[in-house]
Amino acid sequence: MVAYLWLVWYAAPSKMSRKHWALAVTYEAHDRAYATIYEIAGDDTSSRYLPRVVRRVHLTSNHGAASYSGKILLGEINDNVLGALEMYSESSADLVNGNNRKRGAMELNGQDWAVIIIRSLEDAQLLPQVKHLSPL
Repeated sequence: MVAYLWLVWYAAPSKMSRKHWALAVTYEAHDRAYATIYEIAGDDTSSRYLPRVVRRVHLTSNHGAASYSGKILLGEINDNVLGALEMYSESSADLVNGNNRKRGAMELNGQDWAVIIIRSLEDAQLLPQVKHLSPL
């Protein structure tokens, strides 16, 4: 079965912060499709990021207190990608946290996490190459 992988972003909580990025998987290619959202979020102490999966949300709905801001279709994916997505999510969160420990701050965020996953999927030839992908 073919699924669709989207990059979805949500409004920044303040003018000083970046937009929140998440990856979404749907089985339909329209705005009201139900999605499984993959993202990272700060833990209770805000000292590291943890991967999180949120199921059965509309692709273009608000996310917690953050309002939906936009999306881009990254490509069609198959079951191999779905099986690897949680593993990629955990590994990417570890990379973000490792870099933050070296720098002593939480400088990398959901945007960096998403780019790591997308580039990894491209390298493994599980996703067509996405052009012009940079943090908003």
